[in-house]
Amino acid sequence: MKKLTLTFLFICSMLAAFSQCNDYYVLQDGTSWTYENYNGKGKPTGKNIQKVKSFEKTTSGFVATINSTVLDDKGKTLTEGDLEMTCENGTITMDMRKFIPQEQLKALSSYEMKIESENLELPSKLTVGQSLKDGSVSLTTEGSPIPISMAVTISNRKVVGKETITTPAGTFDCYKITNTSHMKSKIGINFSADFSGTEWIAEKVGFVKSESFDKKGKLNGSMLLIARQ
Repeated sequence: MKKLTLTFLFICSMLAAFSQCNDYYVLQDGTSWTYENYNGKGKPTGKNIQKVKSFEKTTSGFVATINSTVLDDKGKTLTEGDLEMTCENGTITMDMRKFIPQEQLKALSSYEMKIESENLELPSKLTVGQSLKDGSVSLTTEGSPIPISMAVTISNRKVVGKETITTPAGTFDCYKITNTSHMKSKIGINFSADFSGTEWIAEKVGFVKSESFDKKGKLNGSMLLIARQ
């Protein structure tokens, strides 16, 4: 559950973060962001450091590789990986396949896997009341001794307002975006979970804050921008 929450917040932050063909970031090689992670009770649990490894302009936007390192509260690396982001004609696209943990893909590598996805998007302009594109990903295996499948859907993405958010990195005028997500998996037995999320993004800054809640509305965790370069 903890890894799922961290993955959810990380993906939201990545989607809200990159521009040059989009209004929400000034991006170049070496650009970095540091976020503090918190549990549901507001206690710091570590940091998420994101840095642009490569950035290439295209005729209609850009392609960028972002490295993300998640640290625990003692500074030990929990997860690390790269994410490719693209922007074309003002729209940022995020590959939903990144919702499948790399360690799970490695564990299933001996079986034939089928992965299907509908990517998330962030347009170049946001307005209050605007609805954003849903995203989904599903994985099934063939030849495994027990049925294995996984699916994640993010839906009901909507710009619900504008708020001013103050963090250690500064004070920002943000758009507030809400969403719901559903995860189901089958590894011998069925499992499902529902979440809701809220994220705040600011022009020229990108992702500022994110929160994730369970289906009863209880806060699971959050992330807050504390530094950027």
